[in-house]
Amino acid sequence: MAIPTVTAVTPPSGPSTGQTIVRIDGSNFRLPDPPPAEGYLGGPAQRTVKVTIGGIDSSWAHAVESGTIYARIPEWRGDYKLTFPVDLDVRVANLDNSGAEIPGENATLADGYAVERPSLAEVPYFQRVIGELITMMRRHLLVEVHLTSSRDYDDDPADLKRKLSTLPCIHLTGPNTNLNRFYSVNREDCEEDSGDPDVWLRKKEPVTVDLEFRVVGWADSMRHLSALGQAVVLMFRDVKWIEILKDPAQPSLGTVRYELEMPFFGQPDYNTEPSTDDLRNFRATVQIRGVHIDSESGTIVERGWDLFAGDGEPVLDMQDE
Repeated sequence: MAIPTVTAVTPPSGPSTGQTIVRIDGSNFRLPDPPPAEGYLGGPAQRTVKVTIGGIDSSWAHAVESGTIYARIPEWRGDYKLTFPVDLDVRVANLDNSGAEIPGENATLADGYAVERPSLAEVPYFQRVIGELITMMRRHLLVEVHLTSSRDYDDDPADLKRKLSTLPCIHLTGPNTNLNRFYSVNREDCEEDSGDPDVWLRKKEPVTVDLEFRVVGWADSMRHLSALGQAVVLMFRDVKWIEILKDPAQPSLGTVRYELEMPFFGQPDYNTEPSTDDLRNFRATVQIRGVHIDSESGTIVERGWDLFAGDGEPVLDMQDE
């Protein structure tokens, strides 16, 4: 009897939604039988281990060495009232050729993996892009550029005129997000595992969208309004890219830039109708093209041995779901 051990899970934590591919280190994991002499004949890979995370079985788990298993983390379905992160036990059991557990050949790593909710305190990737857009507009136009602009009533109760706090000013509404398939393939691809040339990774590419904003300029005179509208148009004519650090914590990774676009047909649209507060505004639309919503590196959804189809493209044999 070969009693397995479980010593570590890498990465040790991930989202509660699961789907993360982890490496489980240990010993005495049962390996598949050697392939037939005529070579790979197709079909799913033999399942020789079962991985259970927090009492839920992994739908995809394979021993690639006697001390290494790759497994997909299942969706966690525990009590949402618990304090996160939630630590879960990781259990590995060897399977016989029929798929049943071999008695006594199992091991559990207590609190071996933790599930987490997303941190709402962190600055999302595309929020940094929005912040850079505001910084750029403040640099080239005027300081009073905001995502929101509040109105205050005049101190004189006789007329109760509403005034924006500082004029002229610009505020942005949005963004609306539209899926953009031009700047990203938004599909699954295969690439070689940098840590093991015999293993291929099937990756889901990051989703990219266009961030679309309404640029609203405010002023209390037509002269200021038209001058501001002209300045906005000229800025987006001359500045075609917005650039941010890939990771502020690691400047050595360099920068990534996205295309800026302002469709000029019918823009800006001026509103000079008389109103109680005698404010005038214009509206225009600007887009930041192809911004990543999730990680720029994509998501690993499968690992498999180095196999090639007839046209030389890599394929994976570990697809038994």
